[in-house]
Amino acid sequence: MLLSGNSMEASGGSVTPVLSVKNLSTSFRVNDEWRTVVRNISFDVAPRETVAIVGESGSGKSVTSLSIMRLLPKNSSRIDGEVFLNGRELLSLPEEQMRQVRGNEISMIFQEPMTSLNPIFPIGKQIAEALTVHKDITKADAKAEVVRLLEKVRIPNAKSRYDEYPHQFSGGMRQRVMIAMALASRPKLLIADEPTTALDVT
Repeated sequence: MLLSGNSMEASGGSVTPVLSVKNLSTSFRVNDEWRTVVRNISFDVAPRETVAIVGESGSGKSVTSLSIMRLLPKNSSRIDGEVFLNGRELLSLPEEQMRQVRGNEISMIFQEPMTSLNPIFPIGKQIAEALTVHKDITKADAKAEVVRLLEKVRIPNAKSRYDEYPHQFSGGMRQRVMIAMALASRPKLLIADEPTTALDVT
């Protein structure tokens, strides 16, 4: 998993982290008992810094990123500790405010693009939604930006593929669509959960 900060702030000669995770622990309810799968992890992501969390399958990399995004099921998971984004604590934010943070200030590239993309909507409209929900932008400008993003992630014939559906793309191309979607709102922080799994070497 990679976390990358892309803004610059300085305070008193020191750089303020874009993301600061302190003593993060995540537990799941299994057979009426809480089992901790991530225990007391702490790290900072400075502006313009990339941090890699490395571990074997099942070590908690994806759970850590989903905990930061607060995307785990509420009735069967518990998150303890503190997560600060530019000094604002995320775990205590009301859900409505957290929805504004997701996709706008923090974006995530998920590991499984086929399950993350909606199969009944064209990929262009799905990326455009990430823009229109969080930005004051017209539909025409959003479409133009989506085509630019698709070209940036090297989708061939990007303009003509705007109205195509996820099943019409290969696994690697769907992964590129997910990357374009995550970059759409130019987030302060990008979380990438094994984003190159489905990509070819090029």
